[in-house]
Amino acid sequence: MRRVLVAALVVGALTVLVWQRGLPTAQSQLKVGILNTAKISREVQSIAELRRTFDEQRRAYMELINLRQNFVMLTGLEWADLRRLLSRPQRTKSDEQRIQELRRISFEREAELQRLQQTPPDKLSPQERSRLEQLVQIWREGRADVERLKSLMDEELKRLEEQLNKLVDEKLQEAVRKVADQQGLDLVLDRSVVYFVRGDCLDVTDAVLSALTEALKTSEQSTESQTSEKEAKQQ
Repeated sequence: MRRVLVAALVVGALTVLVWQRGLPTAQSQLKVGILNTAKISREVQSIAELRRTFDEQRRAYMELINLRQNFVMLTGLEWADLRRLLSRPQRTKSDEQRIQELRRISFEREAELQRLQQTPPDKLSPQERSRLEQLVQIWREGRADVERLKSLMDEELKRLEEQLNKLVDEKLQEAVRKVADQQGLDLVLDRSVVYFVRGDCLDVTDAVLSALTEALKTSEQSTESQTSEKEAKQQ
């Protein structure tokens, strides 16, 4: 998630604001503002909600991937049956029995596959070779399911990351520019990249946080209004 926040806030972190009054001359002194983007990312509610959504989605996918890996020897229909049973908020006794049966089936098939694979090919009977091919096919389908779930997870997390970037990027720049204009600043830098500045620096984090929160709130209200109008027209 740190990579997400860096991608979303890097524009604000390294924004150099040069105003219409022109570059400062050699005799004038730069007015520098320092911005704590880490604090902003923690305290802006919209960003925090997206971060929680990101973490929840990742956790849900990882649980599903781990589950499929543990039941890799189930066929596609059996796997769908297991997911259906596990998704029920309240399970009956027969549901629990079926879950245990599927667990046993997967475990026994895995053990059988290992035994047949460890047996020299010339020692296998025709029936055992046929069974080995069948079990290998089930294993391959299970592994393909695992890889598909990983791909879906990557796509979903990428979408959420882009959503976070889009939410913050433009509004953060606007908020930084607004505060810098109000404070008469020449530069606004992220505190994480500042090692030394000659002269005074002004911490504008709280001011930018306030401006950004208001901008995001206004943006959300506008989006909700547009959605309501669209729904009204469709009715």
